[in-house]
Amino acid sequence: MDNFSYSDDRLFWHGKDTVALFQQAAEKLQKDFEYAGHFWLYQEEILRERLALLENNLVGCGFYYSVKSQSNLALLRLIAAHARFGADVVSGGELLRTLKAGFPPEKIVFAGVGKSEAELRAALENKIRSIHVESISELKDIARIADELKLIAPVTLRLNPDVEVDTHKHITTGKEENKFGLSENDFQAALKLLGGLPALRLVGLQAHIGSQLFDTVPYIKTAEFLKEKSGIVSAALHVTLDYISLGGGFGIDYHRLEGDAVNFDFATLLTGVRKVLGDTIEIHFEPGRFIAAPLGVLATRVRHLKERSGKTLAIVDAAMNDLIRPMLYEAYHPILPIMRRAGEDKYDIVGPVCESTDTFASARTLSLLNEGDWLAIGYAGAYGSSMSSNFNSRPLIPEVLLTAKGGIRIIRRPQTLDEMFLTENFA
Repeated sequence: MDNFSYSDDRLFWHGKDTVALFQQAAEKLQKDFEYAGHFWLYQEEILRERLALLENNLVGCGFYYSVKSQSNLALLRLIAAHARFGADVVSGGELLRTLKAGFPPEKIVFAGVGKSEAELRAALENKIRSIHVESISELKDIARIADELKLIAPVTLRLNPDVEVDTHKHITTGKEENKFGLSENDFQAALKLLGGLPALRLVGLQAHIGSQLFDTVPYIKTAEFLKEKSGIVSAALHVTLDYISLGGGFGIDYHRLEGDAVNFDFATLLTGVRKVLGDTIEIHFEPGRFIAAPLGVLATRVRHLKERSGKTLAIVDAAMNDLIRPMLYEAYHPILPIMRRAGEDKYDIVGPVCESTDTFASARTLSLLNEGDWLAIGYAGAYGSSMSSNFNSRPLIPEVLLTAKGGIRIIRRPQTLDEMFLTENFA
């Protein structure tokens, strides 16, 4: 099924008529909350398909969903219902979210380079599957806190394999110069510490080399790297690891409108990784964007059209505080009118925020627009709402879910102006 296509000049998104869908969502928001602005819209059916795609193509592997990519509680609860999916969290807030969403503690891993003492304590008290360790000082902190709590802390060493990948410089994580993971010297130091700290139990090795990857080779190289390190662990500590995690990073083709946006050879990946690691150890992946990006669009409306220096500005009600990826990463998102008119023009799609960088697209060719037209900004489910902010004192916008049964459900109501001010003391 095509992700986006037109029929009788109406935009269909994964088989659903966006004209009808946007209208239903907008009417419910108006009726329930007297809200008339832009909103996030997700399809439960797409989420289920993405989860099944991984389960069916990476047979026998475990998955720890990267919560940072899309962290709405309602969506997390749907993911938690899948037995092969756990959660990969990077903050105490995400840990609490996943527990509230129904993930059992033994299916949660805690990553991140700068966990606070309170976060480490919460992870240990909740008895999660493992803490992914990124520095020697963090390893010492975990041992001390575990000793205070009279617990044995399960830890996984996140290693930096120094693997080169073809992706944007801001989303590579596995090179030596990146802040993530343990270097070779750190790895050796960690083994010495683990040998003398009974409050720690090493359960796994992990590496995450970056995002937006379309090639299986870096994963297989990473598997070879971790296989070698697991042998060193076994010789040094005489322990058998529970799992090896190869991180996430499966790419999304944001330019692709037809087809299902899957452009990754999972069969070759599984064969190659199994050849390296065998069948006796758990193999984990930590997908986020691959699952979340296709399931959401940002529904926004053209407020004004403005001629400027031989081009047309389409000023929309969404802004960089809602979806920052195009401004932060120069990321491309398809922008599609839900009703297509005859004729074309080139538009700069810009938001109302008081920043020149508040631009979703420059010189984008679209069918002719009128003020009031709805646009769908596609593949916005990942790192959209989860990275949004109150910049310019703009409230967070609602999130709407089209359920598998065809109903419209508000899964995050619109934030009010008064709610934005609740944490501020102005007495």
